[in-house]
Amino acid sequence: MELKYAAEDEAFRLEIRAWLEANLPAGWFDEGFEMSPEDRKAFNAGWPAKLFEGGWICATWPTEYGGKGLTTMQGVVLAEEFARAKAPMRADFFGDTLVGPTILQWGTEEQKKEFLPQILNGTMRWCQGFSEPNSGSDLASLKTSAVLDGDEWV
Repeated sequence: MELKYAAEDEAFRLEIRAWLEANLPAGWFDEGFEMSPEDRKAFNAGWPAKLFEGGWICATWPTEYGGKGLTTMQGVVLAEEFARAKAPMRADFFGDTLVGPTILQWGTEEQKKEFLPQILNGTMRWCQGFSEPNSGSDLASLKTSAVLDGDEWV
């Protein structure tokens, strides 16, 4: 599938590219670039703050909740450019992709005001845990059953 981009989307692409070049470590784009463990640790610690300052975390979210209000195509361009640069795009996977969108869609205004800014600025991190009877976190070993009750399975 070949996507056609509007001139505005291509201009946006150049904006992202310039930001990445200015904010990724020197040498990032060089073939064979590697970081020492210490440099990688420092990068991982500081990168989420740079993403937040640049407005790239959850950039497709509405502006009233801290996003940039990007269009769908701009979101595609953003993802393409981060992938092209091999740059981490997420600060908190569960917050960015699971919890935040759920709150945006179904949360109360109070929940949106409390949680969304904290997801964006990195002061609140989310995770997902599973613990099931007789299975613990091994979801592949779950067993279920149902009993027919009239016309319904319960």
